[in-house]
Amino acid sequence: MASSPTDVIESRLVFFSEDGSGEYGLEELLGSSAEVLGKGTFGTSYKVPKYAVVVKRLKIIGCLSEMEFIEKVKELGSQFLHQNLLPLKAFCYHPNERFLLYDYMHMGSLAFVLHGNGGANKTPLTWEVRCSTAYRVASAIQYLHSQHVFHGNVRSSNVFLTSSFDAYLSEYALAQLFSDTKPIPNLVIGYCAPEVTNAHQVSQKSDVYSFGVLLFELLTGKAPTNALNVKEKGTDLPNWVRSMFQEKPLIDVFDNALHGYYNTSGIGEQM
Repeated sequence: MASSPTDVIESRLVFFSEDGSGEYGLEELLGSSAEVLGKGTFGTSYKVPKYAVVVKRLKIIGCLSEMEFIEKVKELGSQFLHQNLLPLKAFCYHPNERFLLYDYMHMGSLAFVLHGNGGANKTPLTWEVRCSTAYRVASAIQYLHSQHVFHGNVRSSNVFLTSSFDAYLSEYALAQLFSDTKPIPNLVIGYCAPEVTNAHQVSQKSDVYSFGVLLFELLTGKAPTNALNVKEKGTDLPNWVRSMFQEKPLIDVFDNALHGYYNTSGIGEQM
């Protein structure tokens, strides 16, 4: 973050509530050390430990003009309020930069908890936590659809967990911040519905498809983006699960961390 253009500090952070709005400004934020969490369809996400926030640095190409951008961001930050959506904390518009801020959840993303650093640091999740996470994400998606809005980027790196494993879905409806006259290639390998080649083509059906992949990820413990393994007989996670159902005992499909639940009364039937 400290490598960002210095002229961006002429702009300011606009907070959606007074809570935390006086603790730091854009200059302090950009001057702090940051960790890259990942790069996606719409930009790059950074964790800023000093202020416990995630900064989404949006791509400039195709982004809305200033007035349109600010109007749409304010709508995203104030209109879509749900107990399982991670609220937009603040934003910044600058001719050369666009930033979105979210609170950072203590456990990090579901992707990190499930897979860690190549699996080395992953945190075992109980069956109950996985079910609760799936329910909370589904509830958030259902709410967005009831508001005639599509998430467009449902994946485990956009699900964040608190220390008590409450799940929050983030980065919803970001395609609305970009002009629909300029195609945005969908780069979410493994989660994207086959018919979606452009971020503006998302729909309720494509959100449901991505959520289905997320369910497979919760059940198998496999990252969809790493499922393209010839030895595992499949071009993606759904095909891998399908081939496993045809060739292996049902329990072999599930994450090893869940095998102990398989013979537990009631849970085995759910699985």
